[in-house]
Amino acid sequence: MLSSRLHLSGVAHVLAVASGKGGVGKTTVAVNLALALRQAGGRVGLYDADLYGPNVPLMLGVRRKQTVDGWIPVYRAGTDPYIQPLERFGLRVMSIGFVMSDADAIAPDPRVAGDIIRQTLQDVIWDDLDFLLIDLPPGTGEPQQTLLRTLSIDGVLIVTTPQDLSLMDASRSLGLFRRADVPILGVIENMSYLNCPHCGKPVQVFHRSDRAWGVQDEGLPLLGRVPMDVAISRGIDAGHPLVQAVPDSPLALAFRRIASRVAGMFESVGDADWPTARGADA
Repeated sequence: MLSSRLHLSGVAHVLAVASGKGGVGKTTVAVNLALALRQAGGRVGLYDADLYGPNVPLMLGVRRKQTVDGWIPVYRAGTDPYIQPLERFGLRVMSIGFVMSDADAIAPDPRVAGDIIRQTLQDVIWDDLDFLLIDLPPGTGEPQQTLLRTLSIDGVLIVTTPQDLSLMDASRSLGLFRRADVPILGVIENMSYLNCPHCGKPVQVFHRSDRAWGVQDEGLPLLGRVPMDVAISRGIDAGHPLVQAVPDSPLALAFRRIASRVAGMFESVGDADWPTARGADA
């Protein structure tokens, strides 16, 4: 079954960034992780697979006032890629948000939503990449079902927060990827804590209960904890993601250490100079 899935030409490793629920900062993690991999020397692409609420353009400072005329095919006879991705901060990026205005919404038949994402992903000229990160929408519906059935994915990164509801929903999504035989590379805990602006010590903003959910008790590696920081929202407002705007900040370093751990799971990722993963969990 795996051998029949699509392999994207020129892409060494396809990684999905997923979450069980919305509001955990998954797109923030996907964008900054992609930038961290790029700044270390990797050749990186980023694909926004959220058809209904594409936020990658916002994170990268891309705005469109009018929707592009035309339509995106669900199927087409040709198989050669023909769409040039946007080059932004050294990343090769594609999103439905690049062809629709900020105020517009797309409402396709849910039965073809997954096929629209799959076809667009296949039609982009990615060239040679070490990593292509796919920012999935939250949950376990479409386009996840279609992509897992038709695309060869090398691993999935689960984004969660310390809250029980987030951990519970993340646990529910694990079965989806396991049934598709996609390796679960580990968990990234976002909004993990807050560094006190006065004493610098970490403050646990969310209550951590003793109840264990699947992401806690199944032995999945914790790839890193990302603290809460107003610098992230400032970067979004300015159109410059954190890792790009303040590459030497402690928060950016957290993403760079996670990038090191992710890259270390694969034998060949070009000539990247990955930072040490030690001390990734503050």
